[in-house]
Amino acid sequence: MKTYKAIGLMSGSSLDGLDIAYAEFWKERNKWNYNLLKGETIEYSTGWKNILTEIRTYSASRLMELHHQYGKLLGTVSDSFIRKHDLKPYLLASHGHTVFHKPHKGYTFQLGCGQEIATKTNLLTIADFRSKDISLGGQGAPLVPIGDELLFSDYAACINLGGIANISYKQDGKRIGFDLGPANQLLNILANEKGLDFDKDGTLASKGSIIKPLLQQLSDNDYYSKPVPKSLSNEYVSKSFIPLLKNSKGSIEDKLCTVTTHIVKEIHQALSLIGSGHNKMVLITGGGAKNKFLIRKLSEISPYQIIIPDQMLLDYKEALIFAFMGILKSGNEINCLASVTGAISDSSSGVIFLP
Repeated sequence: MKTYKAIGLMSGSSLDGLDIAYAEFWKERNKWNYNLLKGETIEYSTGWKNILTEIRTYSASRLMELHHQYGKLLGTVSDSFIRKHDLKPYLLASHGHTVFHKPHKGYTFQLGCGQEIATKTNLLTIADFRSKDISLGGQGAPLVPIGDELLFSDYAACINLGGIANISYKQDGKRIGFDLGPANQLLNILANEKGLDFDKDGTLASKGSIIKPLLQQLSDNDYYSKPVPKSLSNEYVSKSFIPLLKNSKGSIEDKLCTVTTHIVKEIHQALSLIGSGHNKMVLITGGGAKNKFLIRKLSEISPYQIIIPDQMLLDYKEALIFAFMGILKSGNEINCLASVTGAISDSSSGVIFLP
């Protein structure tokens, strides 16, 4: 029985930092298994945080310069992580940081040159996991449902509450997945106005009241009426959701309470689509799973048992799955599901870079 060890890198829209996961994977009786061995989150410097916030406004030449600089940063951070823990990974898989995601126009762009990472770490590196699916007519997102299907199939649904929340579940024998809507991205923007990086435990939100007009405006967004498959871009959130927060009257606490209520409503709505024949456990990971106010509100209205895993899996599930996707790609196995993205076929996605 062969065991593969790999590193996965994930940088999400909430800009919390770079998640690094080191895990081992093996197949037994035709089922994939994993051990999540190490995980760290490396906070971005103020400079990089500002760059990643403003990057969509930069020129093409500046964007390409940063593509290589960010790749070198990912390689340097990964190399330090490997040396610090004396690790022996077979490969490294990097999601990159999404700058543009416009599948309807046929392209997506994740910052972080894979060749720079491979050169710095001296490892087989796999990056650009979204482009092949888009070339096959898919959304190129969400990607983590392949991990939900092969590693976490014991749950009725898997939800990740990151900057953008996503869900996946089994329906009529196929894995379905889509972006639920903006989550921590909106909450963090509001917390920033109080001088905080985020609203710890949802404490501020719990002190607020719902602003009914704002809640209605959020719910009326065109994205929610679109059929699946669908995915949400940071650009869309910036243009269509964030102005609603800025234009709404009310305290920060009230806005936080309203946005939290909205997120809970959309999760509850999505879970209602699953249908019968499933167990009643839902796995929730990502930074939003630590928001006690949000999880309490969801538990109050959901018929499902909400499972919050141990700290390692809670923080590093997405990075873990990108490591897994890298292993699948290295064996030319399917790692992107057409039932999720709407592509014309499943695919083995990602671009391989040699050291």
